[in-house]
Amino acid sequence: MSRLYVARRKNRIGLSIPMGEVSQSPHLLFPLTKSTDPGQLDELIRAELEKLGITKESDVQTVFDKAEADYELRVKIHEARKEIRRLMELKRNGAKLMQVGNKKWKEVSYSVK
Repeated sequence: MSRLYVARRKNRIGLSIPMGEVSQSPHLLFPLTKSTDPGQLDELIRAELEKLGITKESDVQTVFDKAEADYELRVKIHEARKEIRRLMELKRNGAKLMQVGNKKWKEVSYSVK
């Protein structure tokens, strides 16, 4: 049986597990505190999934993988939105931008000689 590993960022306050297949509990949210042990969190999530009738290890792992993939997607979207806001603020202030790589931009200043 594999264990659940939760990557903790400073601002991550909970583990969200969407349960699209189960109409009784469409979303599970587990708070992450400093005192929460990863083993304790794993047991808590497994107990909740067992109440919903999900006991097969492969199904549990599918739920864990889906939750982590959803979290990674939300983080990427948040970072992209933050970068777009930064770039739009620079453009609004009249800055010139130059692309230096895939989705990477930097501010440049052109001097006329």
